[in-house]
Amino acid sequence: MKNEILELEKNLFKLKYISTKEWLDKTIHNNFKECGKSGFLYYKEDTIESLLECKEDRQISIYNYEYNQIDSNTYLIHYITESQDKLFYRTSIWVKEDYLKLLYHQATEFNENVTLVEF
Repeated sequence: MKNEILELEKNLFKLKYISTKEWLDKTIHNNFKECGKSGFLYYKEDTIESLLECKEDRQISIYNYEYNQIDSNTYLIHYITESQDKLFYRTSIWVKEDYLKLLYHQATEFNENVTLVEF
């Protein structure tokens, strides 16, 4: 499950996936919320609309990936990304229903010195 979720997180940065409304609708939970790096809350439809506007892969790398299983169907994920010469600490909650679905995501600018290990 750890690697499956990592691949889903990476796919959220790839145009091949984020340009497909059906894939996004299947992957993002109906009760999805995101607290973006802007500090604003976003919901499923906001997020899908925003991702569908992308014209190329999002140039984001994943570092220091951590996977924690909360219960038999819930997973807490933490990782660091680098984009536009800034680091962001990201947290996701995934739930397994008929398919793994992203329930929650948050990105916060990260100002701590850390050794980055790419995944």
